Amino acid sequence: MESLLSFGLTLIFLAESFYEVRLYLFLQFVAQHHPQAASRRRLQRILRLERIWNWISWVFILALIILPNHYSILLVSIITMTETLIVRQMAQLKRKLNL
Repeated sequence: MESLLSFGLTLIFLAESFYEVRLYLFLQFVAQHHPQAASRRRLQRILRLERIWNWISWVFILALIILPNHYSILLVSIITMTETLIVRQMAQLKRKLNL
């Protein structure tokens, strides 16, 4: 049962990662081509948060590979939950920009 949950969370993480890349590219485009939107502090903060999270998530993924299996469900849960929160913030910002 634990492996099924871990597998499901991993699939959710992968799906969110693809969506996160699309949102990041869109927000990066907005920041570069629409100066009035780029000056907004929230846009800059979310883009910075995304870059930092990208590095931290790779550390967690490497830890998943290195650490014993009984830590996997905890790490996958942390990764998926954090990814969900960041994608949610990025999607809210995209909706708020109305571009």
